[in-house]
Amino acid sequence: MKLGVAESKKQGSYFMLSPEIKEKIKVIANENHLSQANAISLMVDAYFESREEEHTLLKQTLSSLLDEKLSFMKEKMNRIQVASNVIDRDTKIILEFLNHYYLVNKFKNLITTEEYKTNGMEQAEQLIQKRIHKQRKKKLDYERQKEMKQQHNTESQE
Repeated sequence: MKLGVAESKKQGSYFMLSPEIKEKIKVIANENHLSQANAISLMVDAYFESREEEHTLLKQTLSSLLDEKLSFMKEKMNRIQVASNVIDRDTKIILEFLNHYYLVNKFKNLITTEEYKTNGMEQAEQLIQKRIHKQRKKKLDYERQKEMKQQHNTESQE
């Protein structure tokens, strides 16, 4: 055991200890060929070292848990961002076509759907609503099947 600068700066202290604790200090001192004071120092150092290791382990555990949970969120966010980019691009293309169509036909005014809704517009709205409903139903069915598989896997492992 190294005795360094800390050895020369030691100060005396008086502690009231139970006989069991005193015996444990003696055992540690004998096993490590130390004085009882150095055995106490060894135990205090070991305690703080252990505490630091526990803190590090806790940080690593929390970090990996967060990474695991956030990776799912990140994946979902990436999907949303990709879909958003595609929608944005498609919308800009449609706006360019509409601007060209408006210019070529030399329309003076714009008639909005609030003023007049054509049969074609109503058909398009109905078609889009059906597609959205169908996609939502497919997604819900897929999620339900996925959940059932997870439950089955969990039950199988038990």
